[in-house]
Amino acid sequence: MRRLRFRLAISASELQRYYTGRVSALTVMTEQGLRLQLPLHHFRRFVGHGGLNGRFEVVLNESNALQQLQRVEG
Repeated sequence: MRRLRFRLAISASELQRYYTGRVSALTVMTEQGLRLQLPLHHFRRFVGHGGLNGRFEVVLNESNALQQLQRVEG
């Protein structure tokens, strides 16, 4: 298993453009220096009135398939 962390700061108005159906994934740069593309629907539970903000951790299996996504402190 592999754990990667990254930060997101996307305003509510910016997110509207993502959820119009034109964008299906977010591409992020991890703290480990890797570019990672994640399906947008995995982030829905983290969206608040202010948008999508915070530090996140993904857990990938040996095939690099997403196993877990969570918001972390710091």
